[in-house]
Amino acid sequence: MAEETPQVEVTRLRKVQTLARQHEVYGGFSSSERIEYDDRAKRIKELDAQLEAIAVADNAASEQRREWNKSSETDTPQGEGRQPYRSREEDSTTGFVDSLKTETFKQRRNPKN
Repeated sequence: MAEETPQVEVTRLRKVQTLARQHEVYGGFSSSERIEYDDRAKRIKELDAQLEAIAVADNAASEQRREWNKSSETDTPQGEGRQPYRSREEDSTTGFVDSLKTETFKQRRNPKN
């Protein structure tokens, strides 16, 4: 038989295992058939582990390619990055009003102060 890929070999071995289980139900296994069945089960486990490792490696490689293909982030232009203190103060119209509200509230709670 020509060299099989792991996926094809697993598929073939699973079909043989299914057929072997059917024969076991209707006639039982001889000791040699049980040994062959167990050997195939071990080989299926090995191939499943190999296929899982391949899938994980492919997933990691595709994730890395996706990261490489992302467009780069652009920096904020320097003129927009920082605002001078004056403009921040002018933009904040609620700061002064909020402080007046809290002072009025404090005076209502403690009329002695």
